[in-house]
Amino acid sequence: MSQHTTAYPLMFSPIKIGPFTLRNRIVHAAMSTRYVDDGQVSESLINYHRSRAIGGAAMIVTEPMNVASHQKNPRKVDVFNRKGLAGLRALADAVASNGSHLLGQIQDPGRGRHENGRNAGAIGASALPDGISWTVPHVLTTKEVERLISEFAESALILKEAGFSGVEMSCGHGHIFHQFASPVSNIRDDEFGGSRENRTRLIRRTIDAIRAACGPSFIVGVKLTGEDGVPGGIDIEEAGHIAALVAPHKPSYVTFCWGAHADTLNWHLPDLHGPRVPFFDKIRKLGNNMPGIPLGQLGLITDPNEGERVISEGLGDLVMVGRPMITDPAWAKKSYEGREREMRYCVSCNTCWHMIVAGARVQCDNNPRVGEREEADWWPTKVAKPKKVVVVGAGIAGLEAAWLAAARGHDVTVFGKGAEGGGKTRLHALLPGGENLSSIYDFQLQMGQKFGLKLEMGVEADLERITALKPDAVILATGSTMTWPDFIPEDYRDPTFFPDLRDVSRDLVAKTAHQGGTAIIFDKDHTAGTYAAAEMLKKRYDEVVLVTPRERIATDEPLVNRQGIYQRLFPKGIKVILNSEPAGVDGIEDGQITIKHVISGETQVIENVTLLTYATPRRPNDELAEPLRKLGIPVHIVGDAFAPRFVVNATAEGARVGNLV
Repeated sequence: MSQHTTAYPLMFSPIKIGPFTLRNRIVHAAMSTRYVDDGQVSESLINYHRSRAIGGAAMIVTEPMNVASHQKNPRKVDVFNRKGLAGLRALADAVASNGSHLLGQIQDPGRGRHENGRNAGAIGASALPDGISWTVPHVLTTKEVERLISEFAESALILKEAGFSGVEMSCGHGHIFHQFASPVSNIRDDEFGGSRENRTRLIRRTIDAIRAACGPSFIVGVKLTGEDGVPGGIDIEEAGHIAALVAPHKPSYVTFCWGAHADTLNWHLPDLHGPRVPFFDKIRKLGNNMPGIPLGQLGLITDPNEGERVISEGLGDLVMVGRPMITDPAWAKKSYEGREREMRYCVSCNTCWHMIVAGARVQCDNNPRVGEREEADWWPTKVAKPKKVVVVGAGIAGLEAAWLAAARGHDVTVFGKGAEGGGKTRLHALLPGGENLSSIYDFQLQMGQKFGLKLEMGVEADLERITALKPDAVILATGSTMTWPDFIPEDYRDPTFFPDLRDVSRDLVAKTAHQGGTAIIFDKDHTAGTYAAAEMLKKRYDEVVLVTPRERIATDEPLVNRQGIYQRLFPKGIKVILNSEPAGVDGIEDGQITIKHVISGETQVIENVTLLTYATPRRPNDELAEPLRKLGIPVHIVGDAFAPRFVVNATAEGARVGNLV
């Protein structure tokens, strides 16, 4: 980064970590990408890390690697068997040549598993089940534990040979080090179990073994458990005692993480339903047990002001940023240069986590270019022959296509039916926990303004209005409409009496008066917006009941989001009726709704109903496509107008078409 007077001088001050002086305090925390081909470093993995180095991160921690003889996961980079050495060297060079330091993560999930099914090859401290998958591991013998330590150290040395600056030991999140350290998952009676000193021996001896193998010119960072939320496990007090035992082994830096493979897995990926930067004070308190060791702050840091606060208030020495650097690899560079308005901010939706757990490569709701070679601070190239482009629809798919087309030099006009851009994403941003979604369309609108985009808001474009502009291409981003539930016959389909949840949510945002009675949501959507609306409804109605024909709710949400949804809805008294649906219009009378079980046919009656609404699968609003094509105008359909899906699909398709027209 060039010399510049920055608004964040402390975050961009140098610091010594181990033998190295980092150019600033910003660390890209470990994030799984799945950019791995059969255990080998891929071009996408190199692109990903190079971009974060170019983007200004001073240090980057990789995702977990195969660092022991039993680890053969083809979606992780092979280290221990040395087959991936050439790729590891290329990866390290891509980062080092751009002024950053690369650390490999040492980790084993042990019995922990958050994917479907159980892990047949799991190892662990004791024959006790994982809290999510109920996997019971093979119990490591004392000799096997010692071999594991030796193999971790051997892999660290291989990484050093490849040009890595160090390693980070991941000792939290319910993984193997955590399982050994916790009294609730370790009931061993050898030197690695029993007392706290014995339970932490795996962590401490691994630090020492890596130091012995790699010497002083190598970083050995440690991520410890802060609080796992498991009864009988590691709470803040226990975490402090563990930190004090680890401190004499002098890790190069330390940070702390939250949650475990249990009902608290979502703690390690906090969203906007709770406070921002929720762990600052707790991490500072835990760091007091390790004086003289640089302390990293980690957890829902999305804004550079939060990073500066870490240093200015003495809360830590390193600013560890994970998801926000998936969203914008130039997070550091743009912060340094005062270009926050050009930053794409993390929306804390956990789509990235969901993708990698589902076996796909990492994707981001607000960064359609993740893993591409030219990702950090990328801007489109101007076209030789500008076109006149009309975009119909000002949701996030249309705006993504529009700003990119305008940035490429096209003459772009956007017609938006609403008063403001953002479409249904703007509505979701006004519901509980959705605040950061606004950063998607805020960025798009700001970039559109920068590149001369013409916005025609409050206009429902028809064929005449579109063709009057004589476009060379039309992008349809007209969204979708909820379908009527089957239990409402065609003759009764009047939105005055049966409004969909989207219309209800608009009223909730606009009106604050208490309505009273019971509100029923028929849920055939199962995404976050439905449950955010349910929370808001609970503030307006005496009772809220979710009725779904499936066997659980939130099935289309990542596990970590689903856990949070359950943890919010049930304490608020929101009732859930599974495997059921309203019995039909005949069962709706005088404030009573009859609910029928979809398998058994059993019924129950809900009294005092003052609202029945629904969230259902949507149909594309693509009616303009064929008339435009008949006129010989090239038509591109994006987002829900192509097929109703998710935010990540909308921005990805908008970007593809914006770069294509």
